[in-house]
Order: sequence, then structure tokens, then C-alpha cells
Amino acid sequence: MAAIDVGSAAVDRAEIWQVSTYTLLNKGNVANDTGNITSVEIWVNENTTGTIVATFFGSGTDWTSRGSATIGAVTAGSKQTFSGLSFAVETGDIIGMYVGSAGKMEIGSPNDAGMLYLSGDQIDEVQHTYTDYGAVRAISLYGIGVTTGWSNIASVNGSASGDIAKVKGVAVADVAKVNGVAV
Repeated sequence: MAAIDVGSAAVDRAEIWQVSTYTLLNKGNVANDTGNITSVEIWVNENTTGTIVATFFGSGTDWTSRGSATIGAVTAGSKQTFSGLSFAVETGDIIGMYVGSAGKMEIGSPNDAGMLYLSGDQIDEVQHTYTDYGAVRAISLYGIGVTTGWSNIASVNGSASGDIAKVKGVAVADVAKVNGVAV
């Protein structure tokens, strides 16, 4: 399985943003493959609570959440890593977050393509229109994952991998390798 990454490095940045009750999207470093995000690195300036991380698809200022994980409280002052997660990501997605009731986020330079924001919890699989905060700011939020499924195999016994539901009676989702090739 290949490595997936999305978002900007979780580092101490030049500015802060009051993030409680906002959904923030990081436009920089779009996802390089399709699979699942398994860990998230985040750096906050002030402890957060009710934190949810998610992937989003769309363009411009119109984005829809794809998959998410609740990570809850995040401790401020250093990079925090949350592992054991599993939420969907597809090539070209961006990563974002919602903070429930408290906290400030590290934003600013070093930057990528910028950030978007919208008041409220927008992690609801509905398209929303965000405000573009500009290309000079990024949020310290980075997702790491692995590819899943049949991305390494084009066909099995002449059938396209996307058309196969089971292999020898085993559901495709439960198959790790076919003829020694990771799926």
C-alpha cells in the first residue's frame, strides 16, 4: 500500500486564529492518492475541545466533506499526533477541521495555497460556500494515510478489478493480497 499525505506541516506558525465554532479548510498540498487517512498531525496555539478532522472535495470556495474522525481535545504548544484513525480520502481532496467550544489554531507562514473558513460545523456531507482567507495562510494540519482497495491491480482473471465483489468467496474489502500483490 502506498502512502497518502494531505495538508500542511504541523508546525508553530506566525499567526493564530480563534477557531472555536469554525470549520477551517487547508487548500495546500492536496491528497496524492485515494484510500484512508490513518493519522493526523496538528499544532494548536490554545487547547481545543470538540475537534473533528475531515477530508473535503470541491473547488474554489465550494466544498463538501467526504470522511471524518473526532479527535476531541488537542493540547497546545507542540505537534500532536492522533493515530488509529480511518476516514476516506480521494486524490485531490483537501483536509480541514472543526473545533467545538474552545481553542486557537496556528496559521500563517510557512504557507501553501491558503485556507478557507466558515462558521459552524460544516462536516455534514453537504456542499458549503466558504470564505477564502487568502493564499498567505495555511493551517498546521496534516493527514497521513494508506491506499486501499484494488488500486495496484488492474484485473483478476480477465475481470476489471472494479467489477469484482468477491474473490474465492471473500469480500473484496477483506482481501489484503492477490497472488502476493498488495491490494
